[in-house]
Amino acid sequence: MKLNKLLLATLVAGMTCSTAVYAKTIKLAHILPTEHPVHQSLDWFAKETSKEIKDRIKVYPNGTLGSETTSLQMVQNGTIGLTKVSAALLESFSDSYKILSLPYLYRDLDHYYNVVNGPIGQSILDSSREKGFIGLAFLDAGARSFYTDKPIVTPSDLTGMKIRVQNSPLAIDIIKSLGATPVPLPYGELYSALQQGVVDGAENNIPSYFSSRHFEVKKYYSYDRHTMVPDVLVVSTGVWDSFTKEEQEKIRNVIKKTLEVQKKNWSDYVADAKVELAAQGVTFVESDTPTFQAAVVPVYDKFKKEYPQFGDMLKDIQNTK
Repeated sequence: MKLNKLLLATLVAGMTCSTAVYAKTIKLAHILPTEHPVHQSLDWFAKETSKEIKDRIKVYPNGTLGSETTSLQMVQNGTIGLTKVSAALLESFSDSYKILSLPYLYRDLDHYYNVVNGPIGQSILDSSREKGFIGLAFLDAGARSFYTDKPIVTPSDLTGMKIRVQNSPLAIDIIKSLGATPVPLPYGELYSALQQGVVDGAENNIPSYFSSRHFEVKKYYSYDRHTMVPDVLVVSTGVWDSFTKEEQEKIRNVIKKTLEVQKKNWSDYVADAKVELAAQGVTFVESDTPTFQAAVVPVYDKFKKEYPQFGDMLKDIQNTK
């Protein structure tokens, strides 16, 4: 009897220790596959943050909890704590995000980092609090270019083509300005749409083109680099406010390290992917960038007319060193 009581006490104590490691588990959902560099960075962020706060963060990749739109809605109502979405999706919640979808907004990669990781980027991340979520960080999502069945050297090569775009008014305007027909489609439906001819091509970065296996149906990747729309790690306002000030500071410190991890993950993945894509018969094309820049001037004219309140921000971006 004494032995049984001792055994029971030991089991109870063990159960208490195992369940007391974390106060609760916070879900972080996204739609990317596990081999994608953004997933790898988010997984690193989750593990490191879980060491620093009382709660555990668990990542749910591959759209297991739903699309980007669904995940963002769940963040807003507090069903899940965090998600990763494209900044383009956030345009309908905060006008500030629209400016990030403008074509050829940055001079080079350093200019991009200085903008999104500086005061301008922070003001955009903070702009959605009243919508139920806060942006924690911009994650590098590279430059978006076209992949189709033929080389796209100048905008005229896109004439008459149906191109899948994100559901963003600016993305739609860009494709129209280049002479193609924009077709907004969820990312998860794109492979079959390309395969069945619903669309003639799409535009995205190398990691997404590779990890989604879109190269199996579209063998030309043309570097026009028309936009650099970042991904955004967002957190539910309620979840964020539940953290202590000390925990919030620890999370922000992990985020700073995550951004450096992401730079390396992205660079390494792109290098490896390009080698494999070439082996799979993909042809890389350097587009005539100046002709694309000239074609999208009307996009800027329309943006300045519709959103005059962002004139100063646009100038600040252009003046950022």
